[in-house]
Amino acid sequence: MTDLDATAPPYAPFGLDTDPACSGLVPSTVETELGPVRVHQSATRSGSTATLLLHGAAGGWTTWTPLLAAARAAGEPLTDVVTIDLPGWGDSPGPRIRSRLTLDSLADVVWRIVTLLGYSRADIIGHSLGAFIALHLAATRPAQVDAVRLVSATSFSVLASVEHPVRSFGAVPGFTLLLGVFRLLRMGGDRGAGLVRAVRRIGLLRVAVSPLFRHPLRVPRSVVDALADEVRPDSFVRAAEATRAYDPRRRWASIRCPVWAVRGDADSFVPSRDLTGLLRAIPRATLAEIGDCGHFAHVERPRETLEALGLMTWRSSVARNDEAAAR
Repeated sequence: MTDLDATAPPYAPFGLDTDPACSGLVPSTVETELGPVRVHQSATRSGSTATLLLHGAAGGWTTWTPLLAAARAAGEPLTDVVTIDLPGWGDSPGPRIRSRLTLDSLADVVWRIVTLLGYSRADIIGHSLGAFIALHLAATRPAQVDAVRLVSATSFSVLASVEHPVRSFGAVPGFTLLLGVFRLLRMGGDRGAGLVRAVRRIGLLRVAVSPLFRHPLRVPRSVVDALADEVRPDSFVRAAEATRAYDPRRRWASIRCPVWAVRGDADSFVPSRDLTGLLRAIPRATLAEIGDCGHFAHVERPRETLEALGLMTWRSSVARNDEAAAR
């Protein structure tokens, strides 16, 4: 496993951008069996392979804008980008009937959108829940997935916590407590939603989300505001329940495409053993740990994340730019 030096580039250098045009993206809405899904894709299509970005729980398409900005700043912009607000997050309302939200139904909806946009293959970048869906797509659609690039992938510890929260509490206590709180808030209905709004109103949300970041006070306000909008207990619990009875080692053993996986060294939701555990299921995976970073590496350390995921050579890009400036 590579340990990347994160001392040179600044921490969380880009805020979240809600204007799709700034990222070269065009919005649209696709009707699916799980309801309408909001999509943002590159204004032009240059090939048959989509660069598919799948956000995590408590997120939306805007969480990828720092990564897109970092790629543009390095002179290596991502092309054929497709970002999806997964059902229940962002501007996608999600299914009214809870039983319809399963891992297979989510994967089917994601792939239907990819093909409707004219792509036949995908290079998938996923964060947290989105990384879990990316792995499932690679396992179930091996002929269509060219590569999987994972940022703090939901995996063994979270799955154990969902199945056995008391017995597995020590694995990821932060996640287990959060899931328990969200279950209570969901039961509270409007009162639970009101409590979430009150936490935001009195300014405690930055404190509440601090375990997700290495330096919570240095995270741009736009990131905290986006998390506030995406604190959706019902969607979070539904997503967690969709992972029940999943056997990752058996399912992921069929993955044949290249896999890159990264985590921040201070990630409280994905322990280091989960990252190395991927090698037992996917022996050829390339692993990296990003220093001075929490659960949102693509926001906290976007340039290092691009490099670790095999999407660019950041240090080489800096050297080329320095040489050009000298000339």
